[in-house]
Amino acid sequence: MAKRSSLSRPVAVKEVLQELLKPGDREALELRQRIRQVWEETVPAALKEQARLVDLRRRELWVEVRDHVWGQELQFLRAVLLENLDRALGPGKVRELRLKVGDF
Repeated sequence: MAKRSSLSRPVAVKEVLQELLKPGDREALELRQRIRQVWEETVPAALKEQARLVDLRRRELWVEVRDHVWGQELQFLRAVLLENLDRALGPGKVRELRLKVGDF
């Protein structure tokens, strides 16, 4: 096994992450963090327990709900959630809300 060279100074975590993550990866990570923040601010606590964010694909936010009833409740909030996302992220970053029923 090759020996590791010793570091002349401590390396900040930020520097390590910058080396590991490409600029596009960092932007996607920041986008997901902002989506999570808007989700937390918009969705009522009772609904948060019954739904979870799954993915962002092709500008569609995928959410998994425990039951169709909770999906219907989330559909009532759809317009408000998309409007808040547009304000926080800029127009067109999230175009649609997609739901799927799952057991999590």
